[in-house]
Amino acid sequence: MALKCPECGQVAYTRTSSYEAPSVKRTWYQCRNLDCSCTFTALESVEKIIMKPHKSVAAEPEPRSDVPVLQPQTLGRYGSAYTHKDRHAQP
Repeated sequence: MALKCPECGQVAYTRTSSYEAPSVKRTWYQCRNLDCSCTFTALESVEKIIMKPHKSVAAEPEPRSDVPVLQPQTLGRYGSAYTHKDRHAQP
């Protein structure tokens, strides 16, 4: 979105912006006219919601009892899954 400079009427470009609230954004602009170079801020906000998306109400799925519970595993060379307890033992 571009705005016109309030001083000279030339198009200004966006320098940066940040949200001040979930529906309010402050934008910093700078005029493209080098003789003017006016810097100003503008607020952009939600004025009115015209139509909200329809959210379907879905029942939560029941927990399944036939799904096995996974046990934590240690993977890797020196974890509990490592079969040789003595590193120096001969295979």
